[in-house]
Amino acid sequence: MPIRNNKLGKFFGPSSSYTGYVFIICGIVATTYSLLALTLLIPGFFMAFTYNGTIVDTDNKMVMPYTSIFGIFKTGKWIDTNQFTRFNIIKATKKYTSYSRANVRFDMNVSDIELLLINRNGTKKIVLNKYSNFEDAQKEMQELKGIFFPDKTTD
Repeated sequence: MPIRNNKLGKFFGPSSSYTGYVFIICGIVATTYSLLALTLLIPGFFMAFTYNGTIVDTDNKMVMPYTSIFGIFKTGKWIDTNQFTRFNIIKATKKYTSYSRANVRFDMNVSDIELLLINRNGTKKIVLNKYSNFEDAQKEMQELKGIFFPDKTTD
């Protein structure tokens, strides 16, 4: 497979994405009363369907981290993998916090295993994909190492 499109997750997080779905539903229902309610649909679609991802082109040895706006328009630029020197696998935990109307805090922790492409001094990192277990990440890392860095010996 020369081109891989890896979706990495929602841009706004789970609670804001659900808010986008609520905006869409409210906008559709409220249009029966006023066409001005259609203005709820644009931010609703934006919040609900915008996501991040990475496209990996193994034939040309390039990657493109992108944000897909409205789930349709991909914005990002292609980066040559020659400027990167290594891979890294990390466990990333993201914490999403929201508050109820009674000001009760609700925390949601999401843990993933991420495969990163890192340059020599560690200043530039690109998340290539997310996994549920370490073995799948290790397997794809070895496969991509052979494609992107064939001259280096495998660890």
